[in-house]
Amino acid sequence: MMHFNFLIKPIKSLAFIIIFFSLFKNCFAQQYDQLYIEKSKVDANNTFFTLGKEIVYEIRISRGGESIFLAENSYAGYKLTSNPDSATVSKVYMKVIQPKRFKRTNKNQTEILIYYSDPPRSVSSTGVVENDQNIWIHPPRQGFFKCLETCPFPYLKFGLNEGDTWQDKMSIGQNWSDPLWGEWEGRLLLDYTYTMGGNSKVKTPFGDLDCAEINATASSNIGQSKLEAVFSSKFGFIALDYTLFNGIEISLQMIENSEGEVIRKAEDLFSN
Repeated sequence: MMHFNFLIKPIKSLAFIIIFFSLFKNCFAQQYDQLYIEKSKVDANNTFFTLGKEIVYEIRISRGGESIFLAENSYAGYKLTSNPDSATVSKVYMKVIQPKRFKRTNKNQTEILIYYSDPPRSVSSTGVVENDQNIWIHPPRQGFFKCLETCPFPYLKFGLNEGDTWQDKMSIGQNWSDPLWGEWEGRLLLDYTYTMGGNSKVKTPFGDLDCAEINATASSNIGQSKLEAVFSSKFGFIALDYTLFNGIEISLQMIENSEGEVIRKAEDLFSN
């Protein structure tokens, strides 16, 4: 499964140049062998990631109980700051698109664009799996958010009860390592355990919603990361609370969920 980045720069005609950065296949070697993936018509029965869907998450980052902020974030790197006035990235945007034939980033997955400003300065293209058995999302993974590759991916198997568990695995390359969240040589094997939590009513920007909680861990030879996910039967994953190997906490809280125009590629974001 792969993840591609695009760099977008304004030009005099007010159009945008999108430079495609293709990364080596082994950078994205992933398994998640227990995940059920449809073989055809992968967009047809989606409930949460329907074509044109636009989702916005608010970003909160903390270390040792103190808030930290992103002063810079791009495919080339990132810069953290303790000064909220220096923050330039505070939201994650997701847009579901309908790619042309044979143009999906990940075979048999719904295509989404991920970006960090509106209008975007850069766009990543990746995939989502949604069907009647499970839902699973590639997280944001540009710049600082490469760290989320070391955490459990948002993943829910439908029809389970509180206390039910399931396991999976993924092997990730050294290119995902970083002095901040952990370094390793070669490949790092992540052993996942997901546990269904209880149901409760949660206050959200969309009102009080009945939600299920999923708790997950990713264990490796350099530490353990965690994900606490809150899932609404109406909006999907409305909250994603990650804890990295080093204890840094990253919270993504859904603040917008709307239907938008169905587009075919990243360039179409800037056609109007």
